Amino acid sequence: MAKKKFLLLFLLCSLLPLAFAQAFLSLGWFGGATTNKGQWLTEEIVLLPKAAGDVHWRLVYVSDKTDCDALCQNAHYGMQQVYTALGRKQQHLELWQSGGAQDQRLLWQANPVGADALQQKLVLVDLNGLALMTYPVSDDKTHMVQTGKAILTDLNKLLKYDRGL
Repeated sequence: MAKKKFLLLFLLCSLLPLAFAQAFLSLGWFGGATTNKGQWLTEEIVLLPKAAGDVHWRLVYVSDKTDCDALCQNAHYGMQQVYTALGRKQQHLELWQSGGAQDQRLLWQANPVGADALQQKLVLVDLNGLALMTYPVSDDKTHMVQTGKAILTDLNKLLKYDRGL
């Protein structure tokens, strides 16, 4: 009798937490913790050619406009603030603009096929040229400062875990 009681108690203690976990997940009571600030892309978009040298990450402003309006200037301002805030890690980041008017301070290329969904956004691109995360661009500089902080948070995490592959 003691063996059956022990086995029943053991199974109850083992299976009850699993049942609760399954109930929490299926009923949506568990809010998965996300630590990233940007929006992950759901499809693969190769935005840039493969990086050379020490550069592992690129921050790209994607635009199809031929002139640099207030939105474009705020994007450039935010990109420059992120680059400056990186400090000694600046060597691992390049600033690019894809499409639109060519800026002398940024590396430039024409918009590739499939970049229509990324228009008027800042995009974080890995060393293989794959677009990973997007960030909104705003006309308001205070919102761009917040966006810059979000980019910097995500970029510092990525640089911390980057092994330079």
